[in-house]
Amino acid sequence: MTGPPSYLVVGSGASAVTVAAVLAAQPQHRVTVLDLGGRLEDQQQQALQRLSVSDPVGWAPPDLALVSARSAGRGSRGIPQKRAYGSDYPFRDLGQTTGVRGEPADTNLDVVSSAYGGFTTVWGAQVMPFSRSTFDAWPFSWQEMEPHYRAVLDEVPLAGEDDDLAEVFPLLNPRSPLPPLGPRAEDVLARTARHREALRRHGVIVGRARLALRADGCTRCGLCMTGCPYSLIYSAAQTMDWLRRLPNVRYLDRLLVERIGQDGDEAVVRARELGSDRRHEFRADRLFVGAGALGTTRLVLGSLPDPPASLELAESRQFLVPFVSARPVADPRRAGTQDFTLNQFNILVSFDEQARDTSQVHCYPYNPAMLDALPLPLRSGPGAAAAGALVRRLTVGFGYLPSWASPTVRVVPRAVGLDELPEVTLVPDETTPRPPMLRAVMRRLQAAAPRLDLWPLRTHVTLTGAGKSYHFGGAFPHRSSPAEGRTPGTDRWGRLPQWDRVHLVDGSVLPTVASTTFTLTVMANAHRIASEVLAAQHSHPAPVVGGR
Repeated sequence: MTGPPSYLVVGSGASAVTVAAVLAAQPQHRVTVLDLGGRLEDQQQQALQRLSVSDPVGWAPPDLALVSARSAGRGSRGIPQKRAYGSDYPFRDLGQTTGVRGEPADTNLDVVSSAYGGFTTVWGAQVMPFSRSTFDAWPFSWQEMEPHYRAVLDEVPLAGEDDDLAEVFPLLNPRSPLPPLGPRAEDVLARTARHREALRRHGVIVGRARLALRADGCTRCGLCMTGCPYSLIYSAAQTMDWLRRLPNVRYLDRLLVERIGQDGDEAVVRARELGSDRRHEFRADRLFVGAGALGTTRLVLGSLPDPPASLELAESRQFLVPFVSARPVADPRRAGTQDFTLNQFNILVSFDEQARDTSQVHCYPYNPAMLDALPLPLRSGPGAAAAGALVRRLTVGFGYLPSWASPTVRVVPRAVGLDELPEVTLVPDETTPRPPMLRAVMRRLQAAAPRLDLWPLRTHVTLTGAGKSYHFGGAFPHRSSPAEGRTPGTDRWGRLPQWDRVHLVDGSVLPTVASTTFTLTVMANAHRIASEVLAAQHSHPAPVVGGR
């Protein structure tokens, strides 16, 4: 093709905006972003706007009630579906999950987001790298990834502090400390300082959370889990808003991409316009696909001329563990006691000195959703006093196992029609009800309980279903030799053997998924891919994300 370099980017989530920012940093590049672009409803958006320009003491109760509506029930397995500003719009099906099924039957597979900003519109905002040893099994090293972690954190705000976790997970680019922690978190950290060596003998390391949060503006209004009214929690939508103001970026929404491929030296995308069902074709020098781990996997399976009969996903399986403490703290429901309700501290359970075989538990203080999860007799009437005593002692932990210690998940496609996304079924291996590592993790948490005053309720530990962790990918993993193996792999630039102008840039290419947080590594790897491609093309230093 002649003229300025042209690029197509699919998606507006974490990986897609990272790539778009790298590409658009060169003014001569023409970047077109194709996206579903689901948005918050007008009523909630207007209420949010009013809240965002005033102090919490002046918030109108109807506006507050509208944007702070909490999670909806989801049945017996897993946690309730989260809300963003009172809306389910991040999960709404605009065609991206039609035909996605679970086995056994599961109608709650919110595994591909239609939102402008993807799942970062509703995420927990935890940002930690993978450990150095995780990359021993990858075709590139920690040293090659570290500058890209740092570059991403030039754009994404990091609230965090230097503590014991930094020994194995470097604190790469902090902007500010966390907001003041709640009394339970402070008590656990104080106990950790007194009993550090004893905890280490059990392989337990405790440290503060690391969050994609502009913490210096936090008002501690308690609404973190339903959506910060001041937009202090990072979302990829914020970066995309900035990119759309650049003259060399074109953003097109309400498009469901159904096919990708290559025609000679041109990358090709075919998409269907929502509402009208009109088909559009787009061509460019290169295509970068960031539709999310399963969204990209499904798109590739529908686009390959000879797709495999099934693929294996690598998932860092999630488990839920409630903790109780003997020592109560002040009732968190009282006026004036509101804390920020994101993850406040982490417990890392490590089974080796290199922090490769680990489980990480993100510990959350009280938020009103905890009351919603209590049995009905405890929510009002005589049982309310017992509920009050419980919430003064309760901490909720969301834990993760590494993909290599988690049950496997297979993706089985079925073609349904020309230019339509294939149906896919997620088939989990549930032959082991409790993975061995989970049992070992619970034993170590139990051993650490007397020193932390965090006693895990082992009878109430829940292992969530396949795909429910949102920490999954690896259907087309980076390999040193992509053509080798039973199923397709990608080279270090996310390219399948069939296409050299099409790059997969999201979780679908991660060789493994560690138990630590997911999104920062996805973004760093996307930054690495785009930077290396441009450096090879133009022989100039790789640009960094952001630049504002």
